Amino acid sequence: MPTELTHPPHHNLCPVEGSPFHTPDSEIAARLETWRKPYSETSCLPPGFVRHHFATQTFPRSLYHHPERDFHAWRVEAARALETRLALPNALGAPSDAVLRSRDDSHPAHIIEELEFTVTPPLRAPATVVIPRNGASRHPAIVALHSMGGYHLYGREKLLERAGESPSLTDYRRKFYDGLSLQAELARAGYLSIAIDAINFGERTAPSLSRSSASFEEWRRRLAPDGIKAIYPQYGAADNLLSRTLLALGYSTPALVACDDRRTVDYLLTRQDVDPRRIGCTGLSLGAFRAKYLAALDPRVKAAVSVCWISTSAGIIGSNISGALGFFALPPEFYRDFDLVDIAAMVAPKPFLAISGWEDPMIQPAGMAQAHRFLRQVWRQAEVSENLGSLVSSVGHVFDADMQRAATAFLDQHL
Repeated sequence: MPTELTHPPHHNLCPVEGSPFHTPDSEIAARLETWRKPYSETSCLPPGFVRHHFATQTFPRSLYHHPERDFHAWRVEAARALETRLALPNALGAPSDAVLRSRDDSHPAHIIEELEFTVTPPLRAPATVVIPRNGASRHPAIVALHSMGGYHLYGREKLLERAGESPSLTDYRRKFYDGLSLQAELARAGYLSIAIDAINFGERTAPSLSRSSASFEEWRRRLAPDGIKAIYPQYGAADNLLSRTLLALGYSTPALVACDDRRTVDYLLTRQDVDPRRIGCTGLSLGAFRAKYLAALDPRVKAAVSVCWISTSAGIIGSNISGALGFFALPPEFYRDFDLVDIAAMVAPKPFLAISGWEDPMIQPAGMAQAHRFLRQVWRQAEVSENLGSLVSSVGHVFDADMQRAATAFLDQHL
């Protein structure tokens, strides 16, 4: 069993017992000691070294490991530390300089705009905006944050089906999103949504930069499954180089990703069809990490839904570092000061729905249970228990139809 630090027990509290957005306390408590066999990971560091050094860390700035702290004072200090590490100079508020690539109004329920705009200057990112056809002049807006799933070939396209798309993309969406187009589902519920390619995904990868737009699209659409598998190592190497380069500049991958996502909000606020008072975000896996950072950092984001990435550090370290802790996770120095679940706690007191799956192979069930129990305490300390949703179901690492309905219902309630 992975080693967990000893700390004062957290109160076993459910903020809104009986709420449709809360798994019962008893079910959470029943999983607190459920540890699967760790992944077999090849490393030059023996497991005993990892267990020892993790167990001796004190996480001096963590609320999870020091729950006696006053939440409000901790949140101010922690958010300041997060802002310092995840903000790139002179990026926020820069002109978006958006360029519309195409507009498709052939769908009866929504309009699709393809465009590009400046994210972290001078970088540009492609974006897909889906606008509901409901007669409203202004819409609540959702920043839809795509997942990773070992599939860098596509980014934002994972969230919206397109005619003639690659069969591998259709299969990916079927596996992780129940075959549903998240952006189309959001439009059906009345939300305008925007999805960009994160760095080193889709059009923001080396294969794209070395080809024309049309040539790249044709190349990736025609790739057979064996060909896709063969290029996986290239994207891993690109992640490595990206991380090393940003570290050499004094930044990090999560800093660039978070800044790009905040710049997406900058762009949304230039649109006349967006209600600036009603902006939220949601994402699966990598997208869940992005959602937590965006909601914790940006006061313009009023609500967030994180899907299948809520855990304590104990639920990952010594169990599945290679699969669950990518370069996107935490700025390097944060691992000594904070627990992974502290990032989600920084979202409080905003409305926040954390959705997990007990069968998620990426995270230990005990780590999920510890995290959900802790978040219930945090929102109670913040005196806004009704703003937290904490759901765990018996599924894997997915954002399935039931989860999507829960996410939309939660956003309806809070935006």
